Amino acid sequence: MQAPRPFWFLMDFYAWVSLILGVITALLIGQWWVVLLGVIGYLLALLVDLSGGRALGRTGAMRLAQAEQENRELKAEQARLLGALQERDEKLKKSDGRVVE
Repeated sequence: MQAPRPFWFLMDFYAWVSLILGVITALLIGQWWVVLLGVIGYLLALLVDLSGGRALGRTGAMRLAQAEQENRELKAEQARLLGALQERDEKLKKSDGRVVE
């Protein structure tokens, strides 16, 4: 079982950079609504972090990598089987002279 990490979102460097840049920009131009852009950047950085699997931790990232590898293997097997079916249909078509569905 993976150890819980309740505050993982506070450890994201890129999210904090985005938020701090939004606050600095708001201070410089005097428009505080710009901080919302920093908040949106913070949330986008967290979303990218989640989609990349970095927030999963070491064991979660290993599981994700294994699942991706298995997915690639299954797609390769599917392509091989579809190719074999197409070859079989072509052979039957040549030998019988009829269309196989």
